[in-house]
Amino acid sequence: DSSGGSASATVDWRVSQKQKLTITGTSNTINFTDPAGPCNLLLKIIQGDGSDTITAGNYAVNVKWVGGAIPALSTGNGEIDIASFYFDGTSYHGVASLDFAAP
Repeated sequence: DSSGGSASATVDWRVSQKQKLTITGTSNTINFTDPAGPCNLLLKIIQGDGSDTITAGNYAVNVKWVGGAIPALSTGNGEIDIASFYFDGTSYHGVASLDFAAP
């Protein structure tokens, strides 16, 4: 379980392959500590106060996202997105599932 802010946070994948992160601010830097080896990873991202973004760090720079673009996160206060990653031992490959909500 990690938490961000308007500065930076580190998600340590050695601790758990499933983690959550609450972000606040429009320029969060999120870095990853690599897991021990190849695996699948999940990151639950919660909007802390709405319109929060991740603009730097491993998440924004070193992940090979589907289509080659960083996904735009949901923007409402408390909204939830889940980023799924495959780590091959060197690189992260990511896809985002956005705007989780009850019907």
